[in-house]
Amino acid sequence: MLNFQFEYQNAIKHQFARHQKEFTSGSLSKFLGESYGKTKDAVMAIANLSGWPSIPDETFEEYFDAIRKEVLATTVTTVDDLNILSKNKNTWLNGSRNKEIKWNYTSRYLKHLSNTGRADTVVREIEVSSKKILGKLGDPKGENSFLIKGLVEGDVQSGKTGNFNAVINRAIDAGYRLIVVLSGLMDDLRVQTQERIQLDVIGEGKKGKVGVGLIESFGTDVGSAVQQVNSITSEDADFSSPLEKANFSMKPINILVCKKNVSILKNLLIWINENLPEGESKHATPFLLIDDEADNASLNNEGHKGREYASKINGHIRALLDLFHKRSYLGYTATPFANVIQDRNEIPDNAWELTYKTKQQDKSVKFSQINNLFPDDFIVQLNSPTNYVGAQRIFETLSDDGVPKLPVVFPIDDYSDDFPSRVLEVAEDEVIGVERFDSKPDWERKVGKFGTYKDFISYSDYRKGTRAAKAIDKFPKNLPDSLKHSVMCFILGIAVRELRQPKMLTSNLYQPHNTMLVHISRFTAWQSTTKRLLKSYYSDLISRLVMDKPNAPGSVYLEFEKVWRRYYHDIVLNVREYLPKGYVDEFMTPTSFNSVLPGLIDAAKNIDILALNSQTNDELDYKKSNPKKVIAIGGNRLSRGFTLEGLITSYFVRTTNYSDSLLQMGRWFGYRPGYLDCCKLFTSQDLIDRYDSTTLCVEELKAEFKKMDDLGRTPSDFELRVRTHEGVLQITRPSILKNTELVKWSYQDSLQMSTSINVEKDHISNVWKAFKTKLSPLMADAELKGTLLCKQVNSELILEILKDQNNFDPTKCELMAAYIKKCNEKGLLENWTIAVKTTGTSKSSNGLGKLSTAESGLPIDVTLAVRRGPKPGERFFDELMKDSVFKATSKSANIMSSGRDMAAAITETTANMADIEYYNEQASGLMKLNPTLSENEALKKAKQKNVPERVYREKLSPEEGILIVYLFDSYYSFRQEKGQEMREYSAWVKEKGIELNTPLVGFAVGFPPISRNQDPSGVYVKGDYNLQEEPELEEEDCNDFEQGGSALPDDVNS
Repeated sequence: MLNFQFEYQNAIKHQFARHQKEFTSGSLSKFLGESYGKTKDAVMAIANLSGWPSIPDETFEEYFDAIRKEVLATTVTTVDDLNILSKNKNTWLNGSRNKEIKWNYTSRYLKHLSNTGRADTVVREIEVSSKKILGKLGDPKGENSFLIKGLVEGDVQSGKTGNFNAVINRAIDAGYRLIVVLSGLMDDLRVQTQERIQLDVIGEGKKGKVGVGLIESFGTDVGSAVQQVNSITSEDADFSSPLEKANFSMKPINILVCKKNVSILKNLLIWINENLPEGESKHATPFLLIDDEADNASLNNEGHKGREYASKINGHIRALLDLFHKRSYLGYTATPFANVIQDRNEIPDNAWELTYKTKQQDKSVKFSQINNLFPDDFIVQLNSPTNYVGAQRIFETLSDDGVPKLPVVFPIDDYSDDFPSRVLEVAEDEVIGVERFDSKPDWERKVGKFGTYKDFISYSDYRKGTRAAKAIDKFPKNLPDSLKHSVMCFILGIAVRELRQPKMLTSNLYQPHNTMLVHISRFTAWQSTTKRLLKSYYSDLISRLVMDKPNAPGSVYLEFEKVWRRYYHDIVLNVREYLPKGYVDEFMTPTSFNSVLPGLIDAAKNIDILALNSQTNDELDYKKSNPKKVIAIGGNRLSRGFTLEGLITSYFVRTTNYSDSLLQMGRWFGYRPGYLDCCKLFTSQDLIDRYDSTTLCVEELKAEFKKMDDLGRTPSDFELRVRTHEGVLQITRPSILKNTELVKWSYQDSLQMSTSINVEKDHISNVWKAFKTKLSPLMADAELKGTLLCKQVNSELILEILKDQNNFDPTKCELMAAYIKKCNEKGLLENWTIAVKTTGTSKSSNGLGKLSTAESGLPIDVTLAVRRGPKPGERFFDELMKDSVFKATSKSANIMSSGRDMAAAITETTANMADIEYYNEQASGLMKLNPTLSENEALKKAKQKNVPERVYREKLSPEEGILIVYLFDSYYSFRQEKGQEMREYSAWVKEKGIELNTPLVGFAVGFPPISRNQDPSGVYVKGDYNLQEEPELEEEDCNDFEQGGSALPDDVNS
């Protein structure tokens, strides 16, 4: 029967999806009821005609229910069209050329994607985007030589591999005959990439047909109508010296998956050079090089010295590309910061020389090189599907989709003793872990200007008295409680998943593995010690689970229940509150601790604890037929590219100062069907702050990219404007930044808001007093535009407001004021609109509700806005209680009630035209993805989106700016709604003496677009990197690759 399970499921899927497309309105429950009968009748008819064995009704119901949930989860998934910056706006892949190509490999791959449960919209996007990318590469059948360099950017673990495998399939169909995939530094990642290519492109594995090969086989003979691609590398073999000497022919279609390793690339260069046709210096074979993790190791760390210098991996890649007349270089990365600021050197005068030994003699070969790896020709930005869970769903953003951030991040503060990044020497050969302070402002924020930490009386004293931790330091000595809790969370997550397993088992979305990530240090010795301690703790936990009675005093089951209430109870019951529109997951059913409790012992059994580094022989090998439960302890091997299957719990305290490394280490991003509510991230508040800063930076980068796409700009025009993180965070490693230009920050085309509010009693009072005495009198003759009181003023009044008491960070106020003054010198930002929001959702029955004119000094009554503080256990709650900092973030860091508020500074006609332009642009994108949509249908869908504030702000002239003021009801902000007072806040409000009848004041400043030649602060190519560095904490080098060749070298022992 198992042989026909796939046939039945596939038939059910297609029939159910067909019935769903016919359903346009009416009762969903009625549709689901009717679809069962229709689907069953149709499938049974197909089974009879096809001669399939009959199945019991209960088996059909089981298949149907799983497929129904799978189809509902995938058919509502949407994904926006890609954005592209291109030097050449035309493509060789036009109508006639497109018809000439037999898309055999591509069609087979797209069918494979559909069969494995991908949403139709996602498959369609991959079909469209891969074709556009191929069209930007060189034409392999064209008469002329070419060098094309492009870059594709997509979110971490969002499906970039699926896209580049689509590009590979299309490239084979179009005529490329040699394809080399560089898959990162670690062999784990190379093997994982090799296995994916065997599934998605080649169709053959160790044991015969796999993946696409099960759909259709191609011929191995050169004369075959569709020739089978030949894989020179395999899961077991990289392009090592024995393979290089195996004398492979260049004539068939060859594909290789190689590590970015100096010796591997050297072998590849030698093989390709020695297979040159007699008398030729270059191959005529069309060559495609795909560089996965293109920001890692490929870039030229020596480029700042001039065009004659190159780091080895970079030099080898450039020499490899120059061995072909027709060559395309395509990089893929989630963190393109380094790629767009890398050197753009010209072709070197000197040759790139390689020496190697043969049995007969020593040889030396000189190669020419291409100029650089900057993506001159195009940069593509892939958009992620709506069911992708990335940084924007977890960390701070400005955009607001109306959905709260997922409550899956838990700050921890008990790890410094055992996993320190800085240590204090207390005796000879004895050190203790100490807390890390990255800068003087960081010290003053955490310790206080005149505070002390241990025996240190100042930041300078602390820096002199401590040092960076080293591999020889004996850590960890114990396991912190937070790590023990995370292990218990992992076991609870397995138990929840096993409860849901019967309903998912027959679905393509089912993920059989369960993994926990423990990322504590780059030092392998520390990782191995952690493994030993974890194994001891795990053994004790199993014993207690077996021996303890559930309700006995001190029982481990009571500890599990406490962990459940802290980390699981709320989200498991209410996860749908945190899911965006279009995210449907009926496998994720609510459950309780009492339901989970009977399965805890089974969930906890047979967990492998592995330390994945060069010191151990541990290997992590996921096979679907052998479900694993794994706690994976690691550093760099788990930092880039490698996918941890079924990742539930992450314990992450490894510090890095680079935004790109930080994002790449986020292995918890991705897709979690059936268990998103089980996912937990335990990390430090410092790392949470850095992720917030990095996420905002990426959000701005994407917005800038989209705008440049709309303007038809090219890669060479790309401006990397990077949000700074005071004193610590840099976008990428110093070797890439050496030639970058230090420039002042520009506020052009940006929104600045007071999202972090000091809520000490005196500060709240002083800001409110400043509002009533300075700002309210200005509004006496203000005009009411919709829901905002508006007044036209000059820039001098704005500068006074920024100088007075407000809720902006003082440094930001100084910088904004300085920028406005510089603009004023050029006749810019002279005319401003001040707007006060007059409507909100506050109610007098719950809080302050309305402010009368007498209370506010404004000409009309104001209904206060609502922005609630975090609940106990949520992010920022501890920071509020300890530091009196109110973070205006839940759904986003945007304090604006509506993007339309920004239209207060423009005319109604201009605002309406901006709406029309935005909706038409969105509708056009929807129609590109789904050509069956009519213009009216696309427009209707587009109008379901909220218009972002930038759409209105960018209609301002360079002479104009806007300041919007929001008044928030303190009863709501401090969770003291009448009759619903939250106990944890009540005591704090009383202790701090907070006056609830005084509103909090929020500020939003909108700056218009200002052209590069007008902007007084310079050209923003390189961002602001003038940050404190700590060389001791930079990644250690690894001789296996090259000195300075990588942001994330292999794990090291010293």
